[in-house]
Amino acid sequence: MRVLVTGASGFVGKHVINEFASAGHEVVGLDMGSAPANLPSSRFICANITDATAVAEAVAATAPDACLHLAAWAATSNGSPRTIMEINLMGTLNVLEAFRQGGSRARILCVSSAHVYGMKARAKPVQEEDTLCPETVYAVSKAAADQLARLYAAQYGLNTLVARPHNHIGPGQSPNFAIPAFARQIKAIRQGALPVIKAGNLDNRRDFTDVRDVARAYRLLLEKGQPGRAYNITSGREIRVGDLLHRLCQLAGVQPEIIRDETLYRPSDQNPLLDIGRIRNDTGWTSAIPIDQTLSDILDHS
Repeated sequence: MRVLVTGASGFVGKHVINEFASAGHEVVGLDMGSAPANLPSSRFICANITDATAVAEAVAATAPDACLHLAAWAATSNGSPRTIMEINLMGTLNVLEAFRQGGSRARILCVSSAHVYGMKARAKPVQEEDTLCPETVYAVSKAAADQLARLYAAQYGLNTLVARPHNHIGPGQSPNFAIPAFARQIKAIRQGALPVIKAGNLDNRRDFTDVRDVARAYRLLLEKGQPGRAYNITSGREIRVGDLLHRLCQLAGVQPEIIRDETLYRPSDQNPLLDIGRIRNDTGWTSAIPIDQTLSDILDHS
């Protein structure tokens, strides 16, 4: 099938292109920047997701069989509430309206976030129909877009689905995130820098899924997922951030001093664990890439 991928030039987009291509699907990318290296420029559209006309023209011109809507303001990026809402909520509305107005029967997977469930632990793993409890502007924007996508399935009959991934990491991720930031510091140490790593709160526990496993989940959802449903995506493997840093150092063969950096420090919190019974039952997906493989690949590409 022909798949339109918004946000194609981003960290996840590049891995998604590889995943869909390996399964025999044709990818057309849409992003504000330049085409990613693994996508021919002839199959790339430069457009802003907040430009409703440009999005509608892209959908009409490509006539995709499916759409993976990745384009979003990232959780770790600083931005005004208005900017975050315009990109995450209104950008999603523009995508949905482009397909609705065009009478398309394409399958549309809107990528939400596990942040919609909030940052507090719950008594049991969260299922998709459990209460959403967003606690930041970013989380509110994703929760609103999440609900909007499912509304378009119920009210307008669009073949929309929602993915709610937990944290994902892998080669090519921005050093604005903790694990690739550690890897970059480790690379500098290996090249002769002082054996010191600056870190924030190492006691937080996170569930990290390899981005390539996440890309596979997105493909399977577009192929097999049920319209109108939301799907959790997680490895089910919660790990202390400090333990991941220790393992990165072991894999790299360095023994640096760890210094607490107050500018990076965040208070301790705990994300709720997610239940993945639904995606496993509907598509057969579970995470497959070992954490050591993920960390080794991050080191190799840092």
